[in-house]
Amino acid sequence: MKILISGYYGFENTGDDAVLECIIAGLREKGINDITVLSNTPGNTSSRYNVKSIYRNSFKEIFNAIKNTDILLSGGGSLIQDITSSKSLWYYLSIIFFGILLRKKVYIVGQGIGPLERKYNRLLSSFILRRVDLITVRDKDSMMFLKELNIEKNVILAADPVVDLAPCSDERLEEILRNEGINKGKYIVVCTREWGNNELSRVELAKAVDDISKKYNLEVVFLPFYYNKDDAESEKVANYLKSPYKIIKSKYEPKEILGIVKNCQLLIGVRLHSLVFALVSLVPFIGISYDPKIDGFLKSINLKSFKIDKFSSDELVNYAESILDNRDNFIDNLKIHLEELRKLSDNNFNVFDKSK
Repeated sequence: MKILISGYYGFENTGDDAVLECIIAGLREKGINDITVLSNTPGNTSSRYNVKSIYRNSFKEIFNAIKNTDILLSGGGSLIQDITSSKSLWYYLSIIFFGILLRKKVYIVGQGIGPLERKYNRLLSSFILRRVDLITVRDKDSMMFLKELNIEKNVILAADPVVDLAPCSDERLEEILRNEGINKGKYIVVCTREWGNNELSRVELAKAVDDISKKYNLEVVFLPFYYNKDDAESEKVANYLKSPYKIIKSKYEPKEILGIVKNCQLLIGVRLHSLVFALVSLVPFIGISYDPKIDGFLKSINLKSFKIDKFSSDELVNYAESILDNRDNFIDNLKIHLEELRKLSDNNFNVFDKSK
């Protein structure tokens, strides 16, 4: 069986790289090894994951790849939304539509769906998505959004595939921490990203991090999830800090990033997958939302969400104290939700048992 995977791959984004790694692992567990990935850097993707890969912007190559595949898999991530841009949405929808036109099985896997703010985009998405063979979504909000688009057939609740990611070895982690000059288990991780003109949010976040690190005697470590992009935002927040800090600027694999997260005392994250990594690591964390996908994830595990343009440092500090002073209870709650999500994640791949 041949599988063609479409998504936001080859851009050195840790979250998306982790999604791809887990999707490929899930397919291989089902005995599927003939896998091709659309990528921005096909050579790197091919060698990194031991798959075939083609350039994601070559129409001719994409068309031929769809023509020669058995199943087109779109996912995971947040591909069906127009907050990033309509152009991005049309790109992913066009690939799905070519799969439908060429009468291929089309599966949308482990995705967060929406928002779609423009009427035309809602109509176009509804027209195309109701013609695919399967949609597995990573949260209930995505199911409800599809229902608003009158799409309920072949829709299954699953989870983000990244809940199945495993960290690097302890030996590799110790090597990384040693090279970065970080004390194992004695640090707070901050994962931020730029989102509009949020200078006040930077000030409030820095003040909160200062207060938390001082009270609990923790180093401050900024951990960019989008290589060479989140560094700049980390610097902007760090400029308001009074505490010493480190910004990790080396490029690490998702398993290695997960290892760094696993050994921190607290994570404060704006990037969705930084929060997923914290859940997988059973590490206390605080989510700051710039997008409905953050709200959807936090809602799915019954945790509070702080809006990026509305939170105060006092709110973050108080919440951090309530978490860290009741650490065992917080982690017990995470364990319950992680187990549930891992069971749901199986729904991303069960269809491949029937496809053989």
